Amino acid sequence: MNLNIREIEYILTIMEEGSITKASQKLFIAQPSLSQVLKRVENELGVTLFTRVKNRLKLTPEGEVFIDAGQRIMKVIGELDQNFSGLSTAQSGRLVVGVPYLLGTLIATEIIPVYRERFPQIELQLVESSSTELEQLLMDGAVDISVMPLPFKFNDFPYHLFLKSRMVLLTSRDNEIAEGAYRKTPGDRFPYMDITQLNNAPFIIGHPGQRIRTINETIFKKARITPNIVMTSRNQETIKRMVANGIGYTFIPEHYLEIFGSFDYLDCYYLEPEVDYQWKVVTAYYDETHLPTAMQNFLDIMDEYYRTHFADPVFTERG
Repeated sequence: MNLNIREIEYILTIMEEGSITKASQKLFIAQPSLSQVLKRVENELGVTLFTRVKNRLKLTPEGEVFIDAGQRIMKVIGELDQNFSGLSTAQSGRLVVGVPYLLGTLIATEIIPVYRERFPQIELQLVESSSTELEQLLMDGAVDISVMPLPFKFNDFPYHLFLKSRMVLLTSRDNEIAEGAYRKTPGDRFPYMDITQLNNAPFIIGHPGQRIRTINETIFKKARITPNIVMTSRNQETIKRMVANGIGYTFIPEHYLEIFGSFDYLDCYYLEPEVDYQWKVVTAYYDETHLPTAMQNFLDIMDEYYRTHFADPVFTERG
C-alpha cells in the first residue's frame, strides 16, 4: 500500500462534504484533480470507496473501513504534531538533570524555581549522585544534563561554566598554624596561609575518585608537601565537622562556604596563586549538535546564574 497523508485527508474531506465538487472547493484544488486522487486511491487499494445515491456520494463498506482508519491516522498525526510543537516551545516534555550531592540544595533553591516558573509544563527530574557516577550516567544517556566539577574523568563533554571559586584552607579555630596567617590586602575576606609549611600536617580529604579529593591532591603536589591523611570521607559535611573538632585540615572551594552555612567556628585561609586551584563546576551535556529546547532553556538559566555571580555580563565560558 502506497498512500500519503494528503490523499487520506482528501478522501476524508470528500466523505464530509458528500461530493467531489464541494470537497474540491473546500480544499482549494480543481475538481478533476480531486477525482484523479480518488481514482488513484481506489486503484491502489483495489476497492470502491464511494457510490452515488441521489446526487450524493455514499460510503461503501470498504469506504467505511477506510474512513475509520483514516480518521485514526489523522488523529495520531495531530497528536504527534502537537507534541513536537510543545517540545520545540518547551511547553511539554521531560528533562533529567544530574547533580552532585553537595550541590543539590543550590540547584534546588537557585535554579529549579526559576525553571519551573518559566516552563511549568516540563517534567523536571533530579538525579543526585557522585561526580564520577554522574559522568557515567551522562555517557549512558540516563541523564540529559549533568552538573559536575571539572576535570572530567572519562570524556570531554561540551559544557557551560556554572560556578567557579578559589580554594581555601579550612581549619579549626584552635589550630597550631594560625600565627602564620598574613593579610595581603586590607579588603580580603580571609588572611593567607603559606601551605608549603604544612608538610606531614594532618588532613581529612575525600575518597579516591572524588573530584574534591583530586583537587586536594593537586594542591599538595603544587605545594610540594606530603600530607598525613588521618581520615577520608565522601561527605563534605562530615569532613567539615571533623575539621571543626581539630582532627585535621582540608581544602574546599570558597563557594562551598555559602552552601555549607555557618563557618563561625572554623578558620579559613586563602592560598598563594602558585599553589591555588580554580574550582569549576560546569553544566555538561553529551551532544552539542542537538540541544532540545527544554535543555537549552535550562542551560540559559544556568548561564544567567553564572553571569550574575561570577562573570562579566557579556561572557559565559563554554567548553
